[in-house]
Amino acid sequence: MKINKKVKIVLFSILGIGLLFFAILVYHIANARPIENATIQISRIDFDKPFDSLGTVDIKEKLHSIKGVKSDIIVKNNVVVYFHDNTIADSKKVYNELMSKGDYKAERFVLPASMANQQACPVIKKDGLSYKFTKLVQSIF
Repeated sequence: MKINKKVKIVLFSILGIGLLFFAILVYHIANARPIENATIQISRIDFDKPFDSLGTVDIKEKLHSIKGVKSDIIVKNNVVVYFHDNTIADSKKVYNELMSKGDYKAERFVLPASMANQQACPVIKKDGLSYKFTKLVQSIF
């Protein structure tokens, strides 16, 4: 009889801990704030020749002067990668403004059509159980 009582206590303890963890998970999902940087987009411009140190500083200054471009600008050889707020300026607008500020031979990088419709986040699978559970909890709360 003592063994049955101890087994019941252990089972109820495990069940209680599991329910506590589940309640914490639901609370966390329900109170999660939306991502603040959800409108930040990364874009790329390919130039015909690499930049020297002065050219790098010049291109960064010109990109910073365009409204909507964030401070993170990466210049590597002949490729410029920059972050921008897509509610203020899209990549085409930034490219056009940059080309009007200088005499550059460059192309705006555009994703191939085969990649454009692919999911951006490899972790979230929209047909997965965790995604569906999270959407259910968020719709309830």
